[in-house]
Amino acid sequence: MATANAATNYLERRLLNFLFKNNAAISGVTFASPGDSIYVGLATAVATAETGSLTEASYTNYARQQVAASAWTTIGADSTDAQTAKNTANIEYSASGTDGTSTITHVFIADASSSGNILFVGQLDAPKAIAEGDIFRINATNLSIELK
Repeated sequence: MATANAATNYLERRLLNFLFKNNAAISGVTFASPGDSIYVGLATAVATAETGSLTEASYTNYARQQVAASAWTTIGADSTDAQTAKNTANIEYSASGTDGTSTITHVFIADASSSGNILFVGQLDAPKAIAEGDIFRINATNLSIELK
């Protein structure tokens, strides 16, 4: 499952502030590593990837999945243009308990189990319809976050 991904404006601003302004507070908030508070969510529509404006999946039994820092690997060298983070284990969502179908179009990375800040948004190669009883799974190494 390749995705076209984009860092949100929120993340870009905080990274630049972290590097160039000694992590000075923006609107009273400093930026810190989310540590193990990295959550992967599913979206059925995205209005604007840059702002993280999306419609999160809401089928019965759906919840963002927490992926600990130890379950990511980073790939790249200082001499290469592309730097990548990938999941090292499957990310699996509970079976849908909803009658009907929910169509997943995007995957996103957030810093909280609900609400919070959206950090990255990526579009699936093809939308995936989730019917009652279906399980959505992102296989190990199939979710790539790439910075260039």
